[in-house]
Amino acid sequence: MKEQVEQVLGAVGARAWAHAVDLDSGEEIGYGEDGLVVLASVFKIPVLVELFRRFGDRRLDPAERIDVPVEGRSAGPTGLSVMADPIELSLRDLAYWMMSVSDNAATDLLVDLLGTEAINATLRELGLTATRVDGTCDDIYQSIYEDVPDEKAGPEVWRAARAVDPERSLQAGTPREITRLLAAIWNDEAAPPEQCAEMRRILSLQAWPHRLRSGFTEPDARVSAKTGTLRFWRNEVGVVETGGRRYAVAVFVRSDSYEYRIPAADACVGTVARLAVDHLRGVETRRRPRGTARAATPGQIRDHARELGADIWLHARDLAGGRSVGVGESTPVVTASVLKVPVALELARQSVAGEIDLSERVTVPPGGVPSPYGLSVQRDDTVISYRDLAQLMIVISDNVATDLVIDRVGKDRVAALLAELGLTATAVPQNCAEILASLEEDLGISYRDDERDLAEVPLERLQALRALVPDETCRTTPEEITRLLAGIWRDEAAAPEACALVRGWMGDQIWPHRLTSGFPGDDIVVSGKTGTLPLVRNEVGVVEFADGGRYAVGVFTRADDPSPNAPHLDALIGWAAANAVAQLRDERP
Repeated sequence: MKEQVEQVLGAVGARAWAHAVDLDSGEEIGYGEDGLVVLASVFKIPVLVELFRRFGDRRLDPAERIDVPVEGRSAGPTGLSVMADPIELSLRDLAYWMMSVSDNAATDLLVDLLGTEAINATLRELGLTATRVDGTCDDIYQSIYEDVPDEKAGPEVWRAARAVDPERSLQAGTPREITRLLAAIWNDEAAPPEQCAEMRRILSLQAWPHRLRSGFTEPDARVSAKTGTLRFWRNEVGVVETGGRRYAVAVFVRSDSYEYRIPAADACVGTVARLAVDHLRGVETRRRPRGTARAATPGQIRDHARELGADIWLHARDLAGGRSVGVGESTPVVTASVLKVPVALELARQSVAGEIDLSERVTVPPGGVPSPYGLSVQRDDTVISYRDLAQLMIVISDNVATDLVIDRVGKDRVAALLAELGLTATAVPQNCAEILASLEEDLGISYRDDERDLAEVPLERLQALRALVPDETCRTTPEEITRLLAGIWRDEAAAPEACALVRGWMGDQIWPHRLTSGFPGDDIVVSGKTGTLPLVRNEVGVVEFADGGRYAVGVFTRADDPSPNAPHLDALIGWAAANAVAQLRDERP
């Protein structure tokens, strides 16, 4: 395995430390497994364990309500950290946000409640002698502010920062110890069994598919995990369940580059994990070759998509001059969750017109509209504003939040907006609940908007779904969606204040595995909205370059592959968008 790992790492200029163990047999494999590494947000697993131990012995009530004001929240790119209004939720739902989207504000509330001394004492009790948690997320940021006072500082300044040095960072551990902690959770040893079961559920709800999960594409594979990212470090640890066996895996990758967005380095996490698990399984690792074709014409984009087993429709528009390039750009396509863009715009328009107060709060019970992330999977009521419902609707594609917003603004008003903008091929006749209900009716199963539930459904039945027929569901064309995005980015689709709200929500979207994957590096800003249904993977957004170039892009795909986890098809979206935008930039005077 060593030679294979080093080949993978060498291709992207990175180092790695990894450990994997078969939780049923105890067999293990490692690569620098006892080396000290920066945990980054992986440290949130020890926080989770300490919290649920206290739930287990009744020192804390998991349903205890926490009112979180805006002031004093820890900074971060996701979750409560970027919400604009006060929110009220339970302790166990704070834990969900801490793990699912790596919410720093939620994490620090829990660390302050528990105390790092107690967290470390639990780690020692569980036999983890090298792993430590000596501060909060905010403490990490403060050390960075001290060591790197200029945010434009180069890599040498960053390499000297305490936060990225495992000997001096506030949180550190080893891959072997982290898999031991995961094993304790999966074997009901870290806390009482019912608490370990809930920790496993929460870890299974992590939102990101671009690291560990990208290495395990079998229909039966289940990955429950926690990422960690801190400049040079991109980590992920978790448990992979496949072929009837369970494998705890911890992979820590340190890139030579200090940019945040390096899709190839992210993919290394999944590849190294796959090599380790396959070694334990005694099977040869078969890696899908990475696409290297560069498109010069729309026809070549279409042909490359077909080579990957997908149909593609796209449109890219230069927001400055109006030049464009397309592949079937006038073809009606299913929006899936891209429908949430016009819904967000109508909400913003009504708020600016004084019809809706975005700070108005509503109480949202758990359950409701199925959704793989967000309010649907929480355990308790959440009191949240309409502004933050919109943020959840766009940022993590929360279906519960979406339908609450649609109920508030009205489908008729969304339709009127689209008509006013001249988008005659775009329509939002259904909300999320109605789309999912049609899937359940067509398939005769209970469907929780999780494609993994469809692993046993024949391809022919998926292809016949009404939700995949544009005339029977929410729809648009690639050309119309880029026209809508252009209007939002140029303040033409609504009042400037309303357009700015939508741009802000789309700028916070968390997923890096589709559109963003085509634009690596930190000097390009990508704002987007994904859409996913069985066989359908979409993303639309605006790509902004440091030289001032701005490009609206809409990419819609439909695959022959029913696999719920298909990284090559997700990457196709970024690849196609990058090539379409490159053609427009080559044409710029």
